[in-house]
Amino acid sequence: MAQTEKKGGLLRKSSASKKPLKEKVVLMYDEIFTTEDPSKCNPRFWEELFLMKVNLEYLEGKLEALDGEELMKIKDNINCLFQHCIQALGEEHPIRVVNALQVPH
Repeated sequence: MAQTEKKGGLLRKSSASKKPLKEKVVLMYDEIFTTEDPSKCNPRFWEELFLMKVNLEYLEGKLEALDGEELMKIKDNINCLFQHCIQALGEEHPIRVVNALQVPH
């Protein structure tokens, strides 16, 4: 039976024949770091994102890896992320509130 190890947003199978799997929240973060609006294909993108446990290590790594030019290309998505964090703080769902509080760190 293969063991699963969680590290940096990847779920790795100990079997060499299988590709590493990414957590769903990490896949969603990757969508934020593209130039397209992530909610374009999934209108519930932001609602779903804040229901998942934050992977702060991965998110911080992605932000720190950006240079100024790359950041300018995705600034609308980054602004959207923080706007939706603020909106989630006003919700009654405690999981969304806690997760929204963790993102801006």
